[in-house]
Parts: sequence; C-alpha cells; structure tokens
Amino acid sequence: MTLVKQLFEHKLGRPVSTGEVVDLPFDLCWGSEMTVKWALDILRDSGFDDAYIAAGLAAQREKTAFVFDHVVPTHTASMASILVELRRFAREHGIKVFDVGYDGGIQHKILIEQGLIRPGDVAVGADSHSCTAGAIGSLATGIGSTDLAMALVRGSCWMRVPEATLVRFRGSLRPHVQGKDVALYLCGLIGVHGAVYRSLEFGGPGLASLAITDRLSLSNMAVEMGAKYGLFPTDAVLADYLGDEVEYPSFTIDEDDAEYVDVIDIDLGLIEPTVALPFSPDNAVGTHQLQHLLRNWGEYEGREDLMTGVAPLARRANENGEIPVDQVFIGSCTNGHLEDLRVVADVLRGRRVHEGVRTIVIPASQKAYRAAMKEGLIDVLIEAGCYVESSSCGPCIGIKSGVLGKGEVAIFTSNRNFRGRCGDVDASVVLASPAIAARAALTGVLAPIGDRGDYYADEDAMRAGIDELFALHAAREGRAPLTGGTDELPVAAPGAGGSADGGSLAWVFGDHVNTDVILPGVFCQIPDPAEYKKHIMAHAGNQPFLDHYAASGHDLRGSVIVGGMNFGCGSSRENAPMGIKASGAPFVVAHSFARIFFRNALNIGLRLVEVGDFAYEIREGDRLVVDDERGELVNVTRGTSAPITPPSAFERELLTAGGLVAYAGAQVRAEASAV
Repeated sequence: MTLVKQLFEHKLGRPVSTGEVVDLPFDLCWGSEMTVKWALDILRDSGFDDAYIAAGLAAQREKTAFVFDHVVPTHTASMASILVELRRFAREHGIKVFDVGYDGGIQHKILIEQGLIRPGDVAVGADSHSCTAGAIGSLATGIGSTDLAMALVRGSCWMRVPEATLVRFRGSLRPHVQGKDVALYLCGLIGVHGAVYRSLEFGGPGLASLAITDRLSLSNMAVEMGAKYGLFPTDAVLADYLGDEVEYPSFTIDEDDAEYVDVIDIDLGLIEPTVALPFSPDNAVGTHQLQHLLRNWGEYEGREDLMTGVAPLARRANENGEIPVDQVFIGSCTNGHLEDLRVVADVLRGRRVHEGVRTIVIPASQKAYRAAMKEGLIDVLIEAGCYVESSSCGPCIGIKSGVLGKGEVAIFTSNRNFRGRCGDVDASVVLASPAIAARAALTGVLAPIGDRGDYYADEDAMRAGIDELFALHAAREGRAPLTGGTDELPVAAPGAGGSADGGSLAWVFGDHVNTDVILPGVFCQIPDPAEYKKHIMAHAGNQPFLDHYAASGHDLRGSVIVGGMNFGCGSSRENAPMGIKASGAPFVVAHSFARIFFRNALNIGLRLVEVGDFAYEIREGDRLVVDDERGELVNVTRGTSAPITPPSAFERELLTAGGLVAYAGAQVRAEASAV
C-alpha cells in the first residue's frame, strides 16, 4: 500500500480508495500573518453566529497555531496594525502564537522542531510548503485561507486521496552534494507539473544516506513538482532524529506496490551539485554542465533546443564560465537548518565574502540560531562579512528584506525563483544548495564545486550529458502558447454556437503561470480583496491584455483568461483566484490546473474549465462559451469545441453552493435542524 493510503487509513480507521473525497480531521492546523488575517475575515463574513465560531475555536484550540514568519519584524504601519489584531484574537481564544524572537522562526521548521507535528499526524497549514513535514512521516499539506477558516471552527478539511509516484533512491551522495541538489535534480527531471495532485513518495536503499535535513529539503520542494504530499517512511534515520522517548506508528514502503502510477529510479551518486536557473525551479542544471555551457557559449548559442535561463546569464558570464553575483541568501524553510549553517561556516571560516556580494544568512528557527551561536558559527559568519538576521522567511518572498534591484543576479537557497518574486522583474534568482551559495559568496561567482571527473569521463561525456539535458527540457517545455491578433481570426463556422462577437474574449497565457504572476506577492499585503483585481497578471508579459484590462476599469466580465499546463502553480496564497474572481471573469480555461490553485478556486466558487490540449488551439481574441448541457467548451470564433473535464460529485456540490463557506453553512444548518 502507498504511504499516502496508509496515513489516510491510520487517521480514519478504515480503508480508502484513490480519488475518494473524505472529511479528514487534523492534528494541527496553522497559518501565517496574512493567511490568518484572510481566514478571520472569511469567518467574520461567513454568516456563522458568534457562539458557533467561539465554540469551534475552543474545540480546536490545542491543535491550532498562528506563526508569524513572513514579515516579522514588520516593516509598515498597516502590517503592524494587522498583527495587533491577530495577537489580540489569539489571546482571546487561547491560540498558540509563534512571534518575533522567543522560540519563533519559520513555520515549517519550528512546528516539527518543537514536536507539534509527529509521524502519523494530519497537519494542514495555510502555506504551500506545509508538505515539509512529510519528511517525518506526517500527512502534511498546504491549504488556502478559506480552508483554514473552516478548519478553525470545524476541526477537519476535505481531502481527496491522491495517486502516488515512488522515487526509488540507490547509492549515496558524493561530497558537496546535499538534499537540495537532489530536490532540484528531481524537479528538473519531472518538471513543475510532474507530480500534480500526487503523493510524491521516497524509498529505496539510498534512503539510509539521506539525513533528516536532506529529507526536509526534498519534502519541502515536493510542491514545486505539483505534489500534494512529499512522504518518507518511518525508518532508522527518523528514529535517530526523534529519539527513543517519542512513540509513533510505523509506515513503510512496498516498492513492488502496483498502486504506484509511476516509479522513478535515481542513483544518488550520479547527482552533481545542481542549480535551478531563472525563472523556474525545474530549470535545473549541474554546475559543471553550466560552466561548460558558458565556456563554450559559441557552440550552444542559438540552438533551438537550448534550455531556458542560460542565455541571459551567458551575457554576464566571464571567460571561465562563471557568473558574477550581487547577492547571496542562505536560509528559508528549505535550507535554514543548523546543519546548513555548519556547511556555510566551513566554507567561510577565516575568510571574507567577496567584495560587493551582499551575503544574508537567516537561520530557520531561533533554536537553530542559538545552537549556531553556541558552536561559534554566527561569529564565523559575521567575521566573514555576512549579515545575519533573526529567524524569518526573509528575502524568499521579496517583501521585507533582501529585495533585488533591476538587473541583479542572486543565489538563493530557498525554493522558488519566479520572475519578480524576490524583487524587480528584471532581477534573476538562481536556486542552489548552501554549499554552492557559500562558495559563491566567497568567490563572487557562481561556479562548480567538487571534482568534475566524478561525473564526466571527458569532454565528449559532458557534451552528451548536456544534449540529454536539452532534450529533456525541450520535450517538457516545447509547447508555446498560441497567440495572435483579431486580423488572423477566421469567421465562425455555421452552427458553432454563436457569431464571432459572441462568448467571452480569450486572453492567452502560457504553461506554468504561477501565483506570483497572477498576483505578485508585493500586492498580497493589501487587506481588501476587492483591490487585488487591479494587479492580476501584472508580471505575465502580455501588454495588450494589461492595456485592455486597465481601459476596462479592471473588469473582466466578457473576457476569460486561458492558460496552458499547470495554471496557478506556486504559492497557496488565495489572493490569486480571489483577484480573478473579483475581476468578474466568468471562468478560467486551462490545459490543467495546479492543485492548490484548483482547490482555492473551488473553495471560493471560481469556475475552472480544464480542456487538455484544446487549450493550445485557442488564440488570443477568440470567443469562448461554456456549454454545460453538452459538457463542452465551444470556441465560437473557430467553430471548434472540446469536452470539459467533468467535476466530481463533491466539486459540483461546492460550486452549486457557491463555495466552501456556503457549503459548510448549509451543513451546519442541517446539523442544527436534525437535533
């Protein structure tokens, strides 16, 4: 049986089937500053009476936490006022708060570190990287603010039992290679859509060589591959980490389980130090490969299968194939562990960071910070010229500290490098391990670490490896969005369901449109969701759309957004679908949708229309109509149509009710009338 089924059945005490939707009680739910703020606003406007809300909060008090980590210490008066409100609410209802200092830090670190999440627990957090706790055998996943609001008073969340992919490791990591390198390698292998709505499960004999911090990085980045969960079995490595005093159930992997829809075999010894180039975590390349590419740029420039992200950095590279960097950030929920700080300190001990390279180090928790101080690591880092900050998310979200300026290149040990996420849209973030980041801070350039001979016998082997890499990226990313002005549009065919001016006007975007594109993070601090619509698709690069949208007064009634594969990937922030809904858009069309975006949209009653490859046949300016009677999307302009992926019975119930809040309200009223 897959790990995800074992965990569902452990919690529910009964068998489950793949695809089944269940009401799943949780052991811990939590949110951060703005996700909690939105959840409380949703509760306030939900129509539930105060007594019901108070009783629900009291029932969940011991398994609820507010973790302030994204913008603390805060930087604006408006955010400070929001935090005043949240702290007061927590005091009134006896909810545990992790705040500035004390035992605070990043939610995905401290909740595990302090024993609030244990193996076998169901843990739901209003942040996409809540899947981190899968590293210790917890059924942990990210949810949105509407989910959080209902969980706070209901004690459960609706969950669909997902399919599972098994990643089977063998061998062991070479020197200088960390779990982050493995995560980036795997993301590059399967893409940011490779495990959408699946449980990504890790097994094989190579697990014994992966420390808990390696596992935390892998589970943390499972969401970057679209996964709902990133699960490890409970084995000897976990037992050593938790200690003998902690008791928990056993969850093991049957590697011959036919229920796995995919099995990926990986030799850990073949993974070289790896980075992800702008602007996607799956834009992965080995550091030796990258240097070879840049040294021999004339050989590769202009190739049709050239992987994205290389060309802009090639213009900045020196003759040795090294890329000068402006800033290095070491920290985040992915790589701010004490073990990561030790790696960095070993590189920088007795040395100085390169002149002009701002090096920001932020431990993921105050506990890790204090331990690093006792070991003398903080002194090493400060003496080396690093800026060491108290535990928080820091530059990762590009809101408060370490924000990048126009044209800058930075190395981050965090988990996302979307355009504009960490500062100016013309800044570039390369994702890397602490070992690579520390070397870049010291030398001022992104360059390989380790012995190239461990991975490539000669130049021919290197070129063959790069050709394989290019082929992988070309196969995965080769589908370009189809656009075109109205001068290219044919007359609608007879019987197509309307004339060329009927239906909703299509605005076409590409694959993997992420939430930082749909609504850039800097606007997510706005407390009024009605304001979000002014900023949707601001970083999408579609100027005709932006001009039309501004001219319409930010009103998409009569227009529809069309995306490619994996629309809405990235953050669990509910602002993205909220902004689209506030614009008045009647629906969103895409080849496919990312899991958390799909869930959040469904929860707020935003209609999503999934049409597979038909999405790529839609041109900008086409007119689209949803025909529910026939169960199809009609392209009125072109006289074509495609079946719509039908919603499940539960999804239809949510949409019919108008979203999760209305659905839960109907349940509450039904329960009250039955008493």
